Amino acid sequence: MSKSNVMYILIWLLALATGCGKGNGGNNDIPQMTFDDVQVNEGNSGTSQVAIKLVLNRTSSKEISVRYSTIEGTAKAGEDFTAVQGQLVTFQPNEKEKTVHIQIIADEFREADETFQVKFDNPSNVFLLKGTATVTIKNDDTKVPFSNTGYEAQTNYPGYTLVWSDEFNGTELDNSNWTAETGDGCPNLCGWGNNELQYYMPPPNNVFFQDGKMIIEARAETYGGKNYTSTRIKTQGKRFFKFGRVDIRAILPKGKGIWPAFWMLPQDNVFGGWPGSGEIDIMELIGSEPSKAHATVHFGPGPGSINISRTHTLSGGATYNDAFHVFSMEWEEDTLRFYVDDILYSTVTKADLGSNTYPFNESFYFLINLAVGGNWPGAPDANTTFPQWLIVDYIRIYQK
Repeated sequence: MSKSNVMYILIWLLALATGCGKGNGGNNDIPQMTFDDVQVNEGNSGTSQVAIKLVLNRTSSKEISVRYSTIEGTAKAGEDFTAVQGQLVTFQPNEKEKTVHIQIIADEFREADETFQVKFDNPSNVFLLKGTATVTIKNDDTKVPFSNTGYEAQTNYPGYTLVWSDEFNGTELDNSNWTAETGDGCPNLCGWGNNELQYYMPPPNNVFFQDGKMIIEARAETYGGKNYTSTRIKTQGKRFFKFGRVDIRAILPKGKGIWPAFWMLPQDNVFGGWPGSGEIDIMELIGSEPSKAHATVHFGPGPGSINISRTHTLSGGATYNDAFHVFSMEWEEDTLRFYVDDILYSTVTKADLGSNTYPFNESFYFLINLAVGGNWPGAPDANTTFPQWLIVDYIRIYQK
């Protein structure tokens, strides 16, 4: 119950106990006004109205009035509803019901359910049993808002041949390429080794296809003891490679606690379990720093990893959420080179690992996931909106 609602009830009880609160006419038994929270479907275009019914417990011989105003929540004025400020509602003598209408602004884009409040105050000749009504705008759309603008990789490279790609032009995940990992990593690797907060769902939950793109969706919803759901897919045992050039075109999500990644693990743990056989992170981003993409390699004898990590930061205030970018890796014997939009920003060689075993001359498979929370990004905060989307146009690998 909100503070304003508690306040109105306390005033009412105090008035009954003391004989005060006689209203404008000295009548100790003035009417009480009630109203309910309401829900409305957003719609796809134009505007509609949501109705809040104000009901008196009895009629009165006096004129009754109350004012109302809208208060933004996750729903925003001008985008999701039309703001109202200090609007007057009047009950004539012997009237018992009135209806307040708020205009809802529709769109065609997928989003979370959103809320705002309608606050009622300045009552005249009436007691308000609560102060606000919560309006929930229910999402009824399926389309994710994005355009195809951004960087585009070339389709051939001198000396290389395309050996595998997934262009994500279908309507479901291609099981000949991908396997979904589900759950929270327990019992063997709870929190997936990073204290992550999401539960990975099996397809088609949290992964869908639109306009030739694969979209992984992170949602704020409770499942499997977790408060968030998402998707993690891998090509283990189906598509694995040693050496080549990798191109992945994507729009990345943003917001504190959001953690997308394109990465690789060894098909065969030739040098033992993690991190001895290596891990290659082609791209990671923490959503609180949406302009920074990271490329990292993990290695070492364990139990913790040694890593070499470098960052590419977009200029001019741009973020990886604004448009498509291409995250690439050139992978040769004893050398890894990492690119964003064909700009080289990290090179790792066998010599960089010093006396440690260099595990990156073996076969590796791909993983794509969208994590929520974890040791590195931390938990989402009040400014993190959901759902969040990792939008992948394609993954391609070329070899000599």
